[in-house]
Amino acid sequence: MSISARATDYRLWAGGALLLAFGLGYALARSPFLVAGLVVGGALLALALLRPLAVVGVMLLLGPIDLSAVTGGYQGLFANLGGLDMNGIRLIGVVISFLAIIAVDRDVLHHALARYSRWYLIFLVYATVTLIYSTSILDGARLLLKLGYPFLISVLVLGLVRSREDLEVLAGWVFVGAIAIILINPLYVIAGGYVVDMSGRIRVEGLGAHQNPFSFYLLVVLLFSVARYLARGQVRYLILAFALGGWIILTLTRITLAAAFVGLIGAALYDALVTRRYRTVGIVGLVGLVIGLPLLPIVLERTLGFVPSLGELAGLLTDPVGLYHQMNWQGRQVIWPLAFSAFMGSPLFGIGLGGSTAILLAQYGGAMGGVIHNEYLRLAVDTGVIGLGLFALAIGVWAFGMVEVGRRGDRLAREFALPAFAGILAWAILSITDNVFDYYAPFTQYIGFLTAGALASGFLAEGEEVEVS
Repeated sequence: MSISARATDYRLWAGGALLLAFGLGYALARSPFLVAGLVVGGALLALALLRPLAVVGVMLLLGPIDLSAVTGGYQGLFANLGGLDMNGIRLIGVVISFLAIIAVDRDVLHHALARYSRWYLIFLVYATVTLIYSTSILDGARLLLKLGYPFLISVLVLGLVRSREDLEVLAGWVFVGAIAIILINPLYVIAGGYVVDMSGRIRVEGLGAHQNPFSFYLLVVLLFSVARYLARGQVRYLILAFALGGWIILTLTRITLAAAFVGLIGAALYDALVTRRYRTVGIVGLVGLVIGLPLLPIVLERTLGFVPSLGELAGLLTDPVGLYHQMNWQGRQVIWPLAFSAFMGSPLFGIGLGGSTAILLAQYGGAMGGVIHNEYLRLAVDTGVIGLGLFALAIGVWAFGMVEVGRRGDRLAREFALPAFAGILAWAILSITDNVFDYYAPFTQYIGFLTAGALASGFLAEGEEVEVS
């Protein structure tokens, strides 16, 4: 290349850089938070296309952290369209890039169509079709992205992991994030990251996250930590589990306590029946006591208005109707009948993804947050019995896959399978009174990751890279 040609190239690059700088400067002056979100989102999109597993690791690291401050606060952009923030930009960017990877990477595509994923894919396709007749396509599209997020994490891990070391690195991201939360969150709480409930109790939050999703994150990583300790006998994982349990107590989240009990019982049964490790019962029992003893009385008082004796509690349990009326549902008992009435209007196909949000917003405005706080009812209203059944089948296939993997005897596979199985059981409980689908970053992505990690470990142990049957 001649000197003059090089000079021309230099001038072109310099001119382009100046134009880009001028454009960014002007845009930053007009809408700084939008530009910041787009730049970060664009960088995330580019990185996801170039190093997708690295992005999966970063998402696992950042899971419980609220990123809305980058764009000026919670849903601070495009308020007339329902709001957007860095969390939403992250969701859109990651989903688009992961879909692009599925389209061009044969291994990832194969796993998206394989037996452990295909029913989830069928559910997502059906949910997409319901947008055609939805009364709130925008809300439905948002929910669709959140429903698809754990599926995409799962198939990317299955399709892109090439060695057990890859899985160890991804698991390391999870534990590094948890340790960072434990160390940093006290500073956030001291700075005001807590709320005081009507009884005067302090409930801690997590780096901008509401106490409920924060506690869900703590629970799923606690289950993973317990599994690591059981498999490797390294005390640091048990210490981490107790530390996470301590933060769960400080959130004072009722449904998380119930989910923790069910998840820990599921972990004990899994190891006792599938892997024949009976000492797990003692370990998870100890963890359950550490969480339950201080938290159970508070939960009972928040739920029933008093702490019943064993006799009183037994009496309440024998009268389900009376127990229902005694419990504090925080307004759910008002919106659930409304949602059920909408479901009965179209029980088979539903009213379209996002339709339940439109109903609640029309009836109550933003008072109820636009969510039913029961994911079974939410899916039934939006997608009908067909959609609810497809989703249950998809998650059931994941759970059955964890049992299959556990029986093969590979240690690393069991490290992932046990918390995945227990996490699915916890998910089933959390879905009774909360909108867990919206917590794709702090919770459901970890279910997808752990499930894929267990399956990938099993395939690698058998000398396979891809299973597409």
